[in-house]
Amino acid sequence: MDFDRDGEFDRLMEEIFPMSIPAQFVKSIIVKMKNGQDIELTGDELLHPLPMAENMGWDKLASHFEQIDDIEVQIDVDGIKESVVMNVQTILSNHFNDGSGGTIG
Repeated sequence: MDFDRDGEFDRLMEEIFPMSIPAQFVKSIIVKMKNGQDIELTGDELLHPLPMAENMGWDKLASHFEQIDDIEVQIDVDGIKESVVMNVQTILSNHFNDGSGGTIG
């Protein structure tokens, strides 16, 4: 994608504080425990948790909230960028053309 030569999209993303993120754009969630342990939950594990003896699932983590030091949400920024560009091009092509009779995009 050559529209973002100056990293403008990344700059805009840094200024956004989302209230929700579609699951398709969540790579993983890393839960950092106060005891130094890191627990990584992938996007798929968040949607379809599997009960495992060794691993902690989302429900178990929530029950041990006091032991959580930090939570990092890893986002697929490239996927968001691609989706935004595709949707903007679709919307604009419905309303504008490129001057030669063709549509933008």
